[in-house]
Amino acid sequence: MKPNIFLITIDSLRIDKTFGENKSSVTPNLDSVIRKGTCFTQTICTADQTGLSLGSLFTSLYPFKSGISYFKFDHAVPNFFNLLKKENYNLHSFVPDLSFFKNLTKNFSKNEYYVYDKRDNWLQLAGGLGNQILEKLDKLNESWFYFIHLMDLHAPFYLPEEFDKEEFGDTKHDRMISYIDTWIGKFLEKIDLEKSILVLTSDHGDYISILEEDLNKIKIPKAFKKTKKIIPSIISDPILSKLQRTRNTIELKKRKKNMTTQQLRTLQERGGEFLFDELVKIPFILTGFNTPSNLIINQQVRQVDIFPTLCQLIGVSNDLGSINGRSLVPLLNEQSLIEEPAYIESGSVSTKKLGKVIGIRTTNYKYLRSRDDPPKNVTLYDLKNDPDETANIAHSNEQIINEMERTLQKIRSGDIMDSPKEMTREEKEKIEKELRKLGYME
Repeated sequence: MKPNIFLITIDSLRIDKTFGENKSSVTPNLDSVIRKGTCFTQTICTADQTGLSLGSLFTSLYPFKSGISYFKFDHAVPNFFNLLKKENYNLHSFVPDLSFFKNLTKNFSKNEYYVYDKRDNWLQLAGGLGNQILEKLDKLNESWFYFIHLMDLHAPFYLPEEFDKEEFGDTKHDRMISYIDTWIGKFLEKIDLEKSILVLTSDHGDYISILEEDLNKIKIPKAFKKTKKIIPSIISDPILSKLQRTRNTIELKKRKKNMTTQQLRTLQERGGEFLFDELVKIPFILTGFNTPSNLIINQQVRQVDIFPTLCQLIGVSNDLGSINGRSLVPLLNEQSLIEEPAYIESGSVSTKKLGKVIGIRTTNYKYLRSRDDPPKNVTLYDLKNDPDETANIAHSNEQIINEMERTLQKIRSGDIMDSPKEMTREEKEKIEKELRKLGYME
């Protein structure tokens, strides 16, 4: 009997908020999982957008090889879900009711979709979703694969009042991680780690605004809301949203005057011209069946390596053909494995355009440039001497730039599917509506 697999992806969770000196959250359950298993501290995701990164996770292919994005999941592309089904695994999921996740899991044995809209009302894990997961874990039979994607850390989030205290973290974001940790503990009580393997990771990281909490407290005048109730045709929800954004923009301009460059960086949005480590370094934690305990691996690995590693651990032959990832089991056995450069790209919220930049990351350097015009927006960071990525040294390091570009071209050699999916008007409107829910479009 092959082991069960419990895969948890937590949207926007960064490794530095999970493990290390920058962590202020109280996470006894995550800490226990790490002590009992293996934690990769330098795992690089493919992109700063969910569809691109999860597409890479489940195919072990970079987006330009698979063609998968938030706007498209093609099951004709070899993926690990279909591989597990061939091995007689029963596939189950608990994911948001967004079209990408529905397409992603359409071949599963059983899916449960939770309503993503109005998340401030349904209260996420605290509002009943956590209990639904616990009930499901009680009912699963042998040879199961259970995939849950949690959005509790994706702003705006609901933080239970009892956790909104300094003892649970320096910020609301960190305190939310402390709260999520309590549910991880409850989930672990339901599974037998001698017969199961737990994989905990994320889709991508995120910027964490230092002003996020203050700006959320800025409210538009009550008179507008009262007018909306009386004459809704004049003051609509879009108008209220625009007023709120205008108010926030005014306040933001005032506060920016006293902010450092690093503080200003926290106010950026994903899908831009930068891929700082806070966007691409994600947790990757393994525990349970066949995994070594109390092992910290600091070598750079990639999101595309996760499922090849999992397959070898559970004894499933990886017959997906040519993939970009590889098994990391040698590192689990404390053997040497030559580091591979990690391909990275920025996402896009447009149904007509791809992300602005592409590049690669190694332990020593990060190289980025324009997707469509290689000489433009060239960025090079010396990660050894400048881990915070504050100085672009591209102008004085032509040789390194040329070497990194050659490596990038080698990775992108062969068939490239760099073209947005053609969509019907109805599909486009549906996707744009969902992106507004996610906060990516106005």
